[in-house]
Amino acid sequence: MIKILVPVNFTDYSINALTLALTLAEKFPAGVTILHCFSSFVTLDELPADEQNRPDVEGDERLKRERLQQLTSDILQSMTSLQNRNIEMTHRFEYGYPEDVIPQISNNEQFDVIIMGTKCKGETIKETLGSITSDVINRSTAPVLAVPSHSTIDLTKLGKVLFLVELNERDYVSLHRLIRIISPFHTEISAVHYSPGKAGRDDIRRMEQLITYCDSTYPNYSINFDIITGKSYLKTLEEYIAENETHLVAMTRRKRTLLRQIFSPSITKKLLFNTDIPLLVFHS
Repeated sequence: MIKILVPVNFTDYSINALTLALTLAEKFPAGVTILHCFSSFVTLDELPADEQNRPDVEGDERLKRERLQQLTSDILQSMTSLQNRNIEMTHRFEYGYPEDVIPQISNNEQFDVIIMGTKCKGETIKETLGSITSDVINRSTAPVLAVPSHSTIDLTKLGKVLFLVELNERDYVSLHRLIRIISPFHTEISAVHYSPGKAGRDDIRRMEQLITYCDSTYPNYSINFDIITGKSYLKTLEEYIAENETHLVAMTRRKRTLLRQIFSPSITKKLLFNTDIPLLVFHS
């Protein structure tokens, strides 16, 4: 069984991610947990006696609990063949900030994938300062599938996956996890490595090793290999995607120092906020 965690805040983009998660779950025996994190966790007893919005805290919590329950009920009612599809649906209401709660739950309970909605592309401030989704990516050991609000991915036709490789040992682990997630689909994987200039001998040798490994380990999967070159990683990648149909981008998160994160936003964040293609990020 594959375990899927879907955080929701009842916005259109989080519901869009939930819809994608349910479509994915139909392909597996799967457990789907819908999670809402309630961050207004000050109790009524902790508020001043004359606090005017005192009832609002309790009312807001009650409203969110009811919406979560209703959302789950609506899904269960709409899926008439739920038992036949082997999907187990649960919902959870947790106190705390989502960037803290989501990694804690996913790491402790060993979810196979976290599926989250992202608001929109082109948010340069969030590229630098971070976002809930990028914080979850940095702190979770489970893969995170970030689904842009305008994404129109059709999981029933998940045909083209772009897998960005670094030509190191992490590629082999991430590729195994990627294939586990997409195994029910007839998918073509393009394993692509970026080089700022002409590929060196070491890169070519490591790519050949990866090809040999995939040919023997995944003989039933269509996996293509390529090295792309250009001065800018993001621009070169955008040009590649423009020329090659892509339904999903997958990559391994790189470890970076705090200063480099602040002054030079990672490729993951740049991709996260500059594309309408879902991005699947594996922990390094």
